[in-house]
Amino acid sequence: MPLYWYRRPRLVVLSSKSSVLEAARAMENNSIGAIVVQDRGRIVGVVTDRDLAVRALGHKLDPENTAIAEVMTPSPLTLTLEDSREEAIALMQQGNVRRIPLSENGRVVGMVTLDDLLLDEAAPLDELAAIVQAQIGEGGPAESPRSPARRRSLARAEATLSRLINAVQAETGLADRQQTRTAIDTALALLVRRITPGEAKDLIAQLPSLLQPSLRALPLGPDKSINRKAVVAELSAQLGLDAAQAERLLAPVIGTIAKSISPGQAEDLRRQLPEDLRNLFTVPRPVDTA
Repeated sequence: MPLYWYRRPRLVVLSSKSSVLEAARAMENNSIGAIVVQDRGRIVGVVTDRDLAVRALGHKLDPENTAIAEVMTPSPLTLTLEDSREEAIALMQQGNVRRIPLSENGRVVGMVTLDDLLLDEAAPLDELAAIVQAQIGEGGPAESPRSPARRRSLARAEATLSRLINAVQAETGLADRQQTRTAIDTALALLVRRITPGEAKDLIAQLPSLLQPSLRALPLGPDKSINRKAVVAELSAQLGLDAAQAERLLAPVIGTIAKSISPGQAEDLRRQLPEDLRNLFTVPRPVDTA
């Protein structure tokens, strides 16, 4: 469903030169918790009530003489009216935010919030709750990307993804890490679209967190047109390889992905795949110690 529903005929917008005091009064007078900051018709930031409390009041800044440019979150994530609620949810999870301005030709025309999505039952509650939980773990929705907690979390997420890329690169022999990442993204996207929504959700939850937002935004399956031939064709197109080269990559890419998830999840996934893809998933068997 596109985000036209969240277009606003009237929005509170301030310039980056407006004072912290002006922003606080605007929030109070309009009963809102965030204001889009726009200069010369372009979105340049978002300032929230938490920004005012932590970055201004917490640092004893003079509210009358401090511009909101000093406390806002610059270059915020944005969406367009044509984007979907699923994309909004994925972007909130990816960016650890709960409010996203909507733009049209660079100018703000609305805002979609986590509260909106909750009220509209736009997704299962556990998906929306995950956004809140992530923000609590990171110190709140307005936490600076440069904060120590945020840096540690991002470093852990990057390390987890890097381990998967290293493993796939070692198995495939691909010389380029970006090519390896593309191979992983391509294979996972097709697998997620091939299985049922519930199984896709379980699979995504076991993957590195940096891969999850884009996978959650994919169309719901099962798309039964996806088979081994389709996966090989897509790998060939995305990596610039011929069909034979793409075919040789298929088993090590999918096999390594299978090893990165639990045996139970791999077995559940195998059951939903066509036979020509199923045999690529080798599920480890328990070791007999008797």
